[in-house]
Amino acid sequence: MIKNKVLHIFRHELASKRKSPSLWLLFIMMQLLLAIALFTGWQQFQHSIQTQTTAQALVEEQWQAQPDRHPHRVAHFGHFAFRPPSALSFFDLGVNSWVGDSIFLEAHKQNSANFANDQDGGTLLRFSELSSANILLIIWPLLIIALGFASISGEQKSGTLRQLMAMGVSFRALILGKSLSYLLVSVLFILPVFVFALVLALSSGAEFSAEGPLRLVLLFALYLLYCMFWIGLTLLVSSWVKEPKQALVLLTSIWFIMTILMPRVLAELAHNQHPHQKRNDFELAVKLDNRKVGDSHNPNDPYFNQFREDTLKKYGVATVEELPVNYKGLVMIEGERLNAEVYKKHYAKQLEQFTLQQTFISQFYWLNPYLFVRDFSMALTKTDTKHFLDFEQQAEAHRYTRIQKLNALHTHEIHHHNDREQRISKSFWQEFAPFSYHSPNLSWSLQSFSWRWLLPLLAVALLFIGLYSKGMQRRIYATV
Repeated sequence: MIKNKVLHIFRHELASKRKSPSLWLLFIMMQLLLAIALFTGWQQFQHSIQTQTTAQALVEEQWQAQPDRHPHRVAHFGHFAFRPPSALSFFDLGVNSWVGDSIFLEAHKQNSANFANDQDGGTLLRFSELSSANILLIIWPLLIIALGFASISGEQKSGTLRQLMAMGVSFRALILGKSLSYLLVSVLFILPVFVFALVLALSSGAEFSAEGPLRLVLLFALYLLYCMFWIGLTLLVSSWVKEPKQALVLLTSIWFIMTILMPRVLAELAHNQHPHQKRNDFELAVKLDNRKVGDSHNPNDPYFNQFREDTLKKYGVATVEELPVNYKGLVMIEGERLNAEVYKKHYAKQLEQFTLQQTFISQFYWLNPYLFVRDFSMALTKTDTKHFLDFEQQAEAHRYTRIQKLNALHTHEIHHHNDREQRISKSFWQEFAPFSYHSPNLSWSLQSFSWRWLLPLLAVALLFIGLYSKGMQRRIYATV
């Protein structure tokens, strides 16, 4: 009997919404907006792949076309590391437009990523761009509000709620029927986006591993949970407020606070409490510290004077000319090692600040599921700051290995006497492998969330517990 009543309410709610021309217009406009976002994201994705493929081929051609050269000149000739877009980055742009996608690799220096719109704009400070993810995060809740703001308050005002109660329809059955109808509408609305995203990802030409479909399924479940939050919130406000207009104003105010105001305010607070250095300040700090530990290009540097004495003692000779290897190459190896250690120390501090900022934001996941869904979505599509920083670290590891290999050639293939005038065969350049970014797996992408995925579940559960509570039922029964 109860199931029949819930099913009847479910069907009646769907039929009433289906007859609304304004809602049909909103649906059509939203679908068009999603299609445009998906298409533009796809175009940007394809352009990135094509550009990087062309640039990578050109860089490798230029590297291998070098003539016989001194290894240190080759080290300063440099190389490039490219960050390929993930197979689902067209769905959620994340921070891709705010960070670079290539890094110039050279001796003695760790360069920042190139071709970014705003290199100092972090994940938390960026403003929303047109993407399928942002439409579902920001615009779709407004449609849920439009669907349900008068669900209960409208029934109360028109007197139909009293009639339903008189017919034996419980408030819980009413809430369940309406919730299921809005959930079905949400599924029908967002499911095509994910189906098309799967088709595009499979035909993208990018690496779409076996876990790719799993990431997309998790994305769908994530946004469905987000829809349930807004359905529960809309029904709760509509049940609590008697006037539909008041419910609409309150819901749109909550929407503005949660999706626009609160993320921005929390981002500013997180940055003020745990500030990170801007790129120029970071590079200056690294440069100043490098001067303190030792300058490999200064023959009178105190550190390298001691390094020379230790090297002569190690090989049991009196002068650098008597060494069986090129002393200048040893100096380059040691200088690069010192430089890398200084960089890692400062970089670790930056990572710590970024982690503290994100931890501060994650404390509010239970209060505002928008924050959780936004961050979790970027993690699943590999477009968050964490994945970009992983690219930077892999690029730096490749740079260090490449430069030290050139320094080893300097040490063993170039004689100390008349060092600068010597050359080695260009065949050595063919032995250097290009940079290849190893994309992390799913468990790595989500490890920072650990148990925090329970927080939005808790928020949804609290909303429906409030709707199903005896206090809410007594309040409704008292007004009919």
